[in-house]
Amino acid sequence: MTPDRKYLGMTVRQLGILAGLAAVACLIFGVTASLALRRGLGIFSRAPQPTPVLQPSATLVIPPTITPTATITPIPYEQLIPYGWTQHRTELMEIWTPPDFKNAAPGVTSAVAGDSVFLNLGLVSSLSKSSYPITVSVSYEPLTANSLEEFLKVKLSNIPMDINMVENRRVSINAKDAVRLMFEGKRDNLDVNDLLFVCQDGGTVWYIKYSAEIKEFYEQLPNFEKSVNTFRVGG
Repeated sequence: MTPDRKYLGMTVRQLGILAGLAAVACLIFGVTASLALRRGLGIFSRAPQPTPVLQPSATLVIPPTITPTATITPIPYEQLIPYGWTQHRTELMEIWTPPDFKNAAPGVTSAVAGDSVFLNLGLVSSLSKSSYPITVSVSYEPLTANSLEEFLKVKLSNIPMDINMVENRRVSINAKDAVRLMFEGKRDNLDVNDLLFVCQDGGTVWYIKYSAEIKEFYEQLPNFEKSVNTFRVGG
């Protein structure tokens, strides 16, 4: 074949170069198509990945601690009695005092807010240095109102003018409700204090009263407060 011979206006050499360029172009096209196909297959063949959704975390709710209301437990009666004290007992009640308290002379009476009440026990101490004796009395009368509060309201409205009430509050006598009253006044030209505890037992109102000249009253006050805790109806 003569190199200078022309086909379609081109020499044999020029046709060979054109054929080589065409082959290279086909090769490049094929590689590009293959890469594109692989990339497309890779995108669609991958399973869609779910986007994680943050769930709100559960908050543990702790219920508030409920503190039960404390119930006062009565102390065993025997533990309320100080060592060496003396028992005073009647058919209706029982109370304990220091050993210097003895039964009062017959005829001793008791009164509350100017009214006479039924005296159940009268005691007098041998330790008083004053002309006014240190006394303990236990008395009672029927409840004549719908409640102890109403009853005392009427009673206290009748206090003599020369008696001053310096304390009036609710207390507990060995886990039993009571009212504590304190009075100041003059008797036989002496300053005298009365400590009165009032409690209810069914239809009966009980009074436990401690009296003394003011100086001896405060000396004896700790014993008065211990003594009233030994009071119980029935004995």
